Amino acid sequence: MKRKFIYVFALAGLFFGLLAIMVMVCESQAGEIRDGVLRFHIVANSNSEYDQNNKMSVRDGIAQLCSEFFYTADNKADAIQTAQQNSDLIVQKAEEILHTRGSDDAVCVTVRKRFFPTRTYEGVSLPAGVYDTVDVQIGTAEGKNFWCVMFPDICIGASNAVSNKETMSDVLTGGAYDMVTESKNPQVKFRFKVVEIFENIKHMFN
Repeated sequence: MKRKFIYVFALAGLFFGLLAIMVMVCESQAGEIRDGVLRFHIVANSNSEYDQNNKMSVRDGIAQLCSEFFYTADNKADAIQTAQQNSDLIVQKAEEILHTRGSDDAVCVTVRKRFFPTRTYEGVSLPAGVYDTVDVQIGTAEGKNFWCVMFPDICIGASNAVSNKETMSDVLTGGAYDMVTESKNPQVKFRFKVVEIFENIKHMFN
């Protein structure tokens, strides 16, 4: 009986040891992704058609402006610093767009950390977790949101699965790059699920 207990205990230890290693590997790759990208998140005033259209117009304007700001950015840290230094100009651009559309909604722009679940955008998938984000809120910010990757830029221009994958290759390599571009691969799907479960548990307790 004692020998059987030791055998079961050893198997359990092996299982949880392998599980811990698997989580660490998956989280390491997900961490490289989070370290390499700056996300863009925008929330509409409401879910009315008018406010949702306003959101998309503001999105296009801000994405274009930030694409120009970040043209010389070599990494995410440069992009974050540039966004923080130009937040007033981003607000000004957004409110000008809203005024041309007959809206007097105020716009709030902050660069902050934000939790996101797993998301896919035009051939690029990002694992769940906390990301540095240019966060834009229009009016009461009670409507549906939109997100994309602001650095490296996959928000505007010829944004499609092929060009987005090429753009992401500028900041990601190896397993991290495979993770964002090969989300339909069964092994990558499994890694996404491991990260999602782990990050959701962390987010719940935080």
